[in-house]
Amino acid sequence: MLKEISGLEICGANFKKPTYLNLFDPTDGKKIKTIKGTLLYGRNGSGKSTIARGFRQIAGEVLPTISRTTVFDKDHNPINLSKDERKDIFVFDEEYVDKNVKLQEDHLETIVMLGEQVDLSEKIKVAKEECNAAKTLLDAQARVCSEYNDRQNIKCPQYYLLKLRWALQGDDGWAGRDKEIRNGRQNTGVRDDTYKQFLNITPSKPRSELIVDFKRVRQDLEAARAGASVIEQPVPQIPEKFNLYDELEIEKLLSQKIERPEFSEREQFLLKLVQQKGIHILIERKELLERSETKSCPYCLQEMTPGYKVDLIQSIEKILNEAAEDHRKILREKIWGDMYIDLFPFEKLDGFSTCKELMMKIDEAIKSNNNLLQQKIDNPYEPISTGIASIHSLLSQLTTALANLENKRVAYNKKAKSTEPFLKELTRINSEIAHYDVIDLAGQYDKQCEESKTEQAHYESLKADYLLKEKAVQALEAQRSSVTVAIDVMNNYMKYIFFEEDRLRIEYDDGVYRLLSHGQKVKPREVSVGERNIIGLCYFFTSILKGKEERDTYNDEYLIIVDDPISSYDMENRIGILSFLKYELSAFLEGNTETRVLVMTHDLMTFYDAHKILEEIIEKCKQQWNMGQIKFNRFELRDEEIIPFQYKSRHEYSELIQTIYKYGLGQAGDQSIVIGNIMRQVLEAFATFEFKKGIDKVSTDDDILSLLGCQEFKVYFKNLMYRLVLHGGSHKEEYVKSMNNLNFFTLISEKEKERTAKDILCFIYCLNKPHLLAHLKDVDPDAKSKLNLWCQDIRKRSAAT
Repeated sequence: MLKEISGLEICGANFKKPTYLNLFDPTDGKKIKTIKGTLLYGRNGSGKSTIARGFRQIAGEVLPTISRTTVFDKDHNPINLSKDERKDIFVFDEEYVDKNVKLQEDHLETIVMLGEQVDLSEKIKVAKEECNAAKTLLDAQARVCSEYNDRQNIKCPQYYLLKLRWALQGDDGWAGRDKEIRNGRQNTGVRDDTYKQFLNITPSKPRSELIVDFKRVRQDLEAARAGASVIEQPVPQIPEKFNLYDELEIEKLLSQKIERPEFSEREQFLLKLVQQKGIHILIERKELLERSETKSCPYCLQEMTPGYKVDLIQSIEKILNEAAEDHRKILREKIWGDMYIDLFPFEKLDGFSTCKELMMKIDEAIKSNNNLLQQKIDNPYEPISTGIASIHSLLSQLTTALANLENKRVAYNKKAKSTEPFLKELTRINSEIAHYDVIDLAGQYDKQCEESKTEQAHYESLKADYLLKEKAVQALEAQRSSVTVAIDVMNNYMKYIFFEEDRLRIEYDDGVYRLLSHGQKVKPREVSVGERNIIGLCYFFTSILKGKEERDTYNDEYLIIVDDPISSYDMENRIGILSFLKYELSAFLEGNTETRVLVMTHDLMTFYDAHKILEEIIEKCKQQWNMGQIKFNRFELRDEEIIPFQYKSRHEYSELIQTIYKYGLGQAGDQSIVIGNIMRQVLEAFATFEFKKGIDKVSTDDDILSLLGCQEFKVYFKNLMYRLVLHGGSHKEEYVKSMNNLNFFTLISEKEKERTAKDILCFIYCLNKPHLLAHLKDVDPDAKSKLNLWCQDIRKRSAAT
């Protein structure tokens, strides 16, 4: 499936919107060819690192800076890679080195940690600190949540729910007025959710006017009443489910004996605890014991050994054996709730009290039976012979009583006058008054509910985070000393790059990997950034070989991405790095027809060198497989899109000169880190081609200096070359941490760098005007006048000194 990848769609970091990059475009004119690789050039900040991150995300990493990555085939159909295919995508970039190469000082030497084998001890320490910090946050949040569960606290939603009930209860509240409307004996009951029926009402008048209207309409109602109003609602029947109440089955279940296992003294104590407090106590204690953080006995509060803890859990599980639990499940199904029949509309009728009393007796009988059932649930091993309460006769009596009450209602309505219009109006007015009474409290209740929900969610999040950190500590401790590295392969790679037997070497000793330089101990600050990058590149290719035979590794299909393999810190070893890259890329690309590589760089010199490498590899592939339809792409990344790299029409030397010129104008700030090396490359090329001399000799030769035209130039440029040559050449990691510029003039300001860029161009201009102007004509037609002004400035400064 990797071979079908033609393009990448990416969004994030440098790519502000979804951008499609046809990196592995197989088309060559109208022909379709096999793509073995792509060479991508782009200036610093153009997005190469983002592309590398995109492929790392495709490979399975989670990167917050990348919001979307999708790979497509040549027909622009999305490709879903399997887990195994994702494992065959390998990305080398700066982040890879940072993540996989760690140097730690140990007295006077350096310990190297590669890949997984990072400083696990330090990680464990950090992880434990994070775990403790997470526990502190969790405990603090638990205290916050407790405030929302305290009914006396104004943060608690129940505090306002109680106020809502109070607002509706009482003679002066909705319940009292509703009693007057119904002509009842007591105020209407108010539940926790009663207030909701008034929230969406839009009152027709202010509350004070509604109170006046209520009194007036109530007087009209009393005048219309001849003692009662018509009761429209028929008397309800007994709920159908109560006909299913099986007293015989309950009695049988209570008398059933479950075989009691042999209990130890401790298990007898647990069983007695269940009989006293209920089975839920035992279930809760079992859940508590099963938590890894429980270290003391929930009964005696003494510290427990792991073995005692396991025995105690087994004793509880013995009490909660499967047979007993099945029996309990059946018993629980026989526990019924109270009977509820709304008889308030009929409370004025004869027979109302009889019905209520019968309902209460039925509820008491069910409750009595429920208690026996619960007693059997708590101790299923002891039969219960106590007779259960019968409700069948009570149900029969209630059925008759309800039928009589319905007859009373029919007779009552015949004598009653219609008061329905007044009742409806009073009910409406009462509801509108209630709206005023509850709307603000309901808003506060909803607000506190949301706050409570948010705080509880935050608590759950912190709890999950704490548990995750706790598991991370355990996982790190389990990983300690379990990672191995192919040191022989690493050392062979480094020997290949440095062209020296022991320039850098890693040795395994006493459980750690130690870094040696020329066979001697070395401190981390003595290891240059370039050397660290080379270690990272060697480990990158070593990691692909991990767990495989070498020939099997190269025979597999891979997608390999290499971002800036040669940085400004690696210049002294660029030949060795390029040779190593050629060796490794040849092995992979020639080993499997489907393997492909993407090489990205911001350095034109590296681009051209990599181009030659890929040309040679592709030619070998053609010969090896007898295939002519093989190629590699050359692209340039510019303005969030890739365009063909005009290899034949581009001139590296011209582009470098143009880069220095733009930098001198203050228009190429993104080249600040590498501008020193660019200046040296241009000056080396010019001096070698024109005079066959290096930059350390070109400004000291009297014959060459005589070509400058005036004494001020001779003195000035002689000093300038001296400053360029004495650059040091050491790029140590301690400098990396403290300086922004890592080339040969790291200690000078940005303005001085721009002036040096101008000076280099003026030196070349004074020696060969047509040469320099020819290379600058495409970038600035007015370059000659600017160069003349710069030269005049040099003469003034030289004369002043």
